[in-house]
Amino acid sequence: MYVPDQFKITEPSDVLALMKANPFAALVSGDADGLTATHLPTVTRQEGEALFVECHFARPNPHWKRLAANPDAEMLMIFSGPDAYIRPGWYPSKAEHGKAVPTWNYAIVHAYGRAE
Repeated sequence: MYVPDQFKITEPSDVLALMKANPFAALVSGDADGLTATHLPTVTRQEGEALFVECHFARPNPHWKRLAANPDAEMLMIFSGPDAYIRPGWYPSKAEHGKAVPTWNYAIVHAYGRAE
């Protein structure tokens, strides 16, 4: 995901706080059969520099079997925080010179790792 430098969350405690505050995450992984995504409740914890995300698949969900068959495959968990549309008229520059564009403000964490 492209994020301009001025909007990047660089403090690990801020990343962890967003993940903990928004624990329903999308897990995306891929294998020879393609991509699979599952939304899961999570529990995130930190041990030293490492972050661990624990989650639970329903036994009938085939996604966990695909992860188990590919233990070295990288996966992505997407934690979505608050988001909101910002209309151009909200920006002071719109009144000053009429130049403003709509934006969408959001907070997202993309966490990459491997399944255990």
